[in-house]
Amino acid sequence: MTTLAAGTVISQVVVIGTSPVLSRLFSTESFGLLSIFTSITMFFAVVSTGRYELALGLPENDNKATGIFRLITIISSVVSLFYLFLIVIFKNFMPIPDKTGFLQSWTAYLAPLYIFFIAIYSGLGYWLQRKKFYKRITLANALQVISASVASILFGLFGVKEGLVLSLLIGVLTSIIFIFSKEQYLIPNFSKVRNVSAIAKEYKSFPRYMIFSDLSLTASQQFIPIIFSSLFGVAIVGLYSMANRMIRLPNIVITSAIGNVFRNDAIEELRINGNCRTLYIVTMKKLILMSIPIYSLVFLLSPLLFSFFLGKQWTEAGQYARILSVMLMFEFVAVPLSTIFYIREKQKVYARLQFANAFLGALAIFAGYKIIGTVTGSLYFFVASSVLLNCFFIYFSYKLATYD
Repeated sequence: MTTLAAGTVISQVVVIGTSPVLSRLFSTESFGLLSIFTSITMFFAVVSTGRYELALGLPENDNKATGIFRLITIISSVVSLFYLFLIVIFKNFMPIPDKTGFLQSWTAYLAPLYIFFIAIYSGLGYWLQRKKFYKRITLANALQVISASVASILFGLFGVKEGLVLSLLIGVLTSIIFIFSKEQYLIPNFSKVRNVSAIAKEYKSFPRYMIFSDLSLTASQQFIPIIFSSLFGVAIVGLYSMANRMIRLPNIVITSAIGNVFRNDAIEELRINGNCRTLYIVTMKKLILMSIPIYSLVFLLSPLLFSFFLGKQWTEAGQYARILSVMLMFEFVAVPLSTIFYIREKQKVYARLQFANAFLGALAIFAGYKIIGTVTGSLYFFVASSVLLNCFFIYFSYKLATYD
């Protein structure tokens, strides 16, 4: 876990370190295009594997696991080609209203390819976890971020406005090539697997139960740029995405580490005591004591810091960061504690809460737009909705932690 956490830290340091350079090479519209492209592709990428990658660690022998990886490759190929067909139709023959601007850019044609790459990379990641090659996972993740960052800078210097999107593909493709170059078993045995349909039936519970849950979670994370682009335009999405990108660092690095520790300790306490009430309260207090000073500083200093480090054109993003910091302070507490839903096997409840979070968040943004008519107004409503839902997450996770 420490090795995997180190990879996350390295990746985030590279992202933050290159942001002052990229913010001066690319416009807010370019960052907006990147955010919309990422949101749409990440949402559809959930379906592209059938969630069979989650089963890669289950088979006792590597032959069956290789069959699962081949199944992932087949599904992702079919799904990506289908997405390409839809994009060609809706972009060229049956144009549909698209206020997000996604179909207006030629980068829409790259979306199916990126979805395919993400599916393969996800499968490879779980394969490496199966083999316990944690250092290789760390290297692959770091290599993805570093290669994408270097490519972004080069594209920026040459004035390629779609360079941020192109860099995404370069980053993930570089990591895929790296993993395949190191993996000695997977490729030679890939074509030998013949019982793919039987494997699909054996592990059919993963697409049946996990796709809706993961789609709900992904929607709650990715829908905001799409809605904002529809209401306010791509440039606003760029400002929002930069604000979100910069101030989520504590949540990404710290809460994932605490969540892993809490999950392991909670499993042990549940096994011994039947509940983990004491552990839950101690962890919650620790998270609250950490979140308040971190996000109080973000609230106070973000407009000044954004202007200084990223350039004056990003001052408005700092204002957005100030508003979002209130939401992230609550999220900082709720997310690690929510691992109890999986420990107690309440994934369906968690999926419903995530769906409610996405649905109410969308309503809140539209309400802010209709009532106040400004970006900040929509953000105020959205943050209020998110704070309320995170309080529900904390309440329900406490209930799950305390009953015997």
